[in-house]
Amino acid sequence: MKNIVICGAGPAGCMAAISAKTHYPLSNVILIDQNEHILKKLRLSGGGRCNVSANVSVQTIIEQTPRNGRFLYASLNEFNSTQIQDFFKSRGCPLVEEDHQRLFPKSHKAIDIAQVIQNELNALNVVMLMNTYVHQIDLQNNTMITSNETLSFDHLILASGGLSYPQTGSDGYLLSEISKHVFVEKCYPAETPLVSNDAIIQSKLLQGVSLKDVSLTLLIDGKKKKQVKHDMLFTHFGFSGPGVLQLSSVCRDCFEKKQSISMIIDCLPYLNHQEVESLIKEQTLSKVLSMHQLPKRLNEAYDVLKENITPTQFLKSWTFNIHDMRGFNQAFVTSGGISVKAIDPATMRLKTYPNVSVCGEMIDVHSHTGGYNITIAMSMGYHAGKHCLD
Repeated sequence: MKNIVICGAGPAGCMAAISAKTHYPLSNVILIDQNEHILKKLRLSGGGRCNVSANVSVQTIIEQTPRNGRFLYASLNEFNSTQIQDFFKSRGCPLVEEDHQRLFPKSHKAIDIAQVIQNELNALNVVMLMNTYVHQIDLQNNTMITSNETLSFDHLILASGGLSYPQTGSDGYLLSEISKHVFVEKCYPAETPLVSNDAIIQSKLLQGVSLKDVSLTLLIDGKKKKQVKHDMLFTHFGFSGPGVLQLSSVCRDCFEKKQSISMIIDCLPYLNHQEVESLIKEQTLSKVLSMHQLPKRLNEAYDVLKENITPTQFLKSWTFNIHDMRGFNQAFVTSGGISVKAIDPATMRLKTYPNVSVCGEMIDVHSHTGGYNITIAMSMGYHAGKHCLD
């Protein structure tokens, strides 16, 4: 009986374990994690509701993966949003679609997603070693030292995540271990809230105000770099929400180059400047906000800013300076990790160590928020498990 050992019980590791045991039922599949329960980070996603996937095509997932998206073609063609929906529906946990094609469990409880996966692992008799730390891996002798014992393996699947949300156990230790054997790209926080020192932000007047389906434009040294239409949230330090997180993917290099960064908010993207100008002539700003379901607190913000900005500029081209990004504690994913050049995308095995596969956030691949990162993690995990003993 062959031993398949999987390090990391996030979406990638759990799906790798399920896939490995399904495709190699006579093997002994062991899933190791330092947490008490599987899927600790997933349980927090979507505000505890778990935005588990997105009801989109493979091509759209690739397009929504700004970092090495093309690497995912093989795994996504084998296991994608369609298979994820079928997996949960067939196990009594159907997914429902919300705005921006986001998929959630019908119950709106992340715990139900975790329970389906836990039940499947139990049904397949996957051995789960929880509260277990991996201290050392010997790839030459196919052994590892854990906090409880020394394990041998015929195949090892590494799926221990990146550095984001360290409070869930993402400490990057196994990334450091594997960097002795393969090239690891420098890791940065990605899909991260943005920081502004502008007075209106520092006043906290807008803290907690959310805007739905606004147009956000990122300017680098005054030139348009990226534009998205999505939701956003004002915070005590700056901005968050899906649209802002998407823009953050291009900010890191700009900060390192000390370029100036600003963000323009268009609160009424479906109206042009002339149409908004006409509205303002006919109605008060307060009424325009009410007509278009915009928060009343924007009127208070305009009262503070009105000496420097017209109502039309406020609604169509409200501009903020961006001074920084939040760190790994608030990053949704990690940018960087094991170089895709070190991995065979057809199997997820390391080219130099074919008895080792890697998947999930450990790899230098990340998507935008909206269910895409969990989708690609499960896809890579399934793919790695299926091909681990080819």
